[in-house]
Amino acid sequence: MSNWPSLRKEQLQTNVHAALRAWHSTGGTQMDLLADLLLVQKRQTAVAQNGSPATRRLATNQVLLEAIDELETQDQKAARVLRARFIDNSTLMAVANKLNVSEHSVSRLQRVAIEQLADVLYGREQTYRHEQAQQIEIRLPPATYTRLFGLEEARTAIKKLLLQAETPWVVALVGMGGMGKTALADAVTRQVIGHFSFDQIVWVRSEPQTMSGHSHSPQLTYEDLITTLAGSLWPEATAMRSLVQRLLAVRQVLKQRPCLVIIDNLESETDTAYLLAHLNDLANPSKFLLTTRTRPVEQTTVYSFNIDELSLTDAALLLRHHARDIGIRAMETATEADMAHIYQVVGGNPLALKLVVSLLDLLPLSQILTHLTHKPSGAVEEMYRHIYWQTWNVLSPPARQLLQVMPLVAESGGLPAYLCTLSDLTEAELWPALQELRHRSLLEVRGTLEEKRYGIHRLTETFLHTEIIHWSDNQIE
Repeated sequence: MSNWPSLRKEQLQTNVHAALRAWHSTGGTQMDLLADLLLVQKRQTAVAQNGSPATRRLATNQVLLEAIDELETQDQKAARVLRARFIDNSTLMAVANKLNVSEHSVSRLQRVAIEQLADVLYGREQTYRHEQAQQIEIRLPPATYTRLFGLEEARTAIKKLLLQAETPWVVALVGMGGMGKTALADAVTRQVIGHFSFDQIVWVRSEPQTMSGHSHSPQLTYEDLITTLAGSLWPEATAMRSLVQRLLAVRQVLKQRPCLVIIDNLESETDTAYLLAHLNDLANPSKFLLTTRTRPVEQTTVYSFNIDELSLTDAALLLRHHARDIGIRAMETATEADMAHIYQVVGGNPLALKLVVSLLDLLPLSQILTHLTHKPSGAVEEMYRHIYWQTWNVLSPPARQLLQVMPLVAESGGLPAYLCTLSDLTEAELWPALQELRHRSLLEVRGTLEEKRYGIHRLTETFLHTEIIHWSDNQIE
């Protein structure tokens, strides 16, 4: 795995000169092969798969030649000097005689031409990197946050672990529901993209339950993962009927070239343990990043990173930021004492804090916190129950109707047309309901940049299963 350095024009000029001088050689070094350019890597893959010295040189020369062609449209004399000196392998004297100038003038023209050529390559490389990064980001789920709080050190540490070309090959982000594991994984992934250390990045969201609410077996969870990876890493593998064939195809890709696989939303201890027992066989040079509620059994090949609650300072920043995001102006007048009171009652769980903020447009803070203080001491689940119950009571009938059917939607989320069918809402009723649930922090936007799907957090689903769906009609009212 090679960590792509940031492009520096000064170093690129030196490398370009070295590459031009090595034009007619068959071997090469990292420098004179311009191996740090993605354009060269792409061309190497196109010209041959064997990676021999001759094909690496051919790929470098083709990239240089295309850049010289572009330079020619800007400065014909500069391109002419470079062709004569390096492609035709002419001496300074021969080029000077051809141009009817002194050798000193040719040397000066050559130096300027190399600088111009480096500028052309720099621009082409930056454009290509930007396009590649965009293609990767398009395939990621949309971010569920606008800003992270209290996770900057964690983001830096996890990014470093993923980019280093050594163990750990598997990194697990561990924490209870609502702590921001998925947001942290997303933020790290988006930073890693710009380093181009991985040939492919694949995001997989685990679906621990079927549509009927029954849990998959750990083996089925693993088989679903392999099928998903096969479709992403080796599309031809989807035609393979045998799981063993798909597994071999996935393993071949992950072992031949570095890929990053993010497995989000692991819940059960058995699922996590079963996957970890098999992922190590697929890793190296590829890496895996997991988000899970259960801490893996201590293994030297798995690095577990605990996601802790936010501090009071970060919790206060999150409260004010989220209030601005959803237009809750009541938080503008909140004092530091108010923030401390919220923190004392709710704690530093980001999801719980967002849920409290979402109620402030209809309920006074004192009423919200009074209800929460009646929870048994230390019972986090009971606190969530109270928050959700208060939120349920302020929802409109269409929003309730939609929320009640959301547990039937797959973990990947549902499309608007499907949600209309499931909830028996019209399209005109659906969009306000979606907006309301999103405003109340009860709905998550999933899918990709090109296709949006809508789902709910697992804690929200648990509340619906235990508190709402099985109530009688008069209890719901």
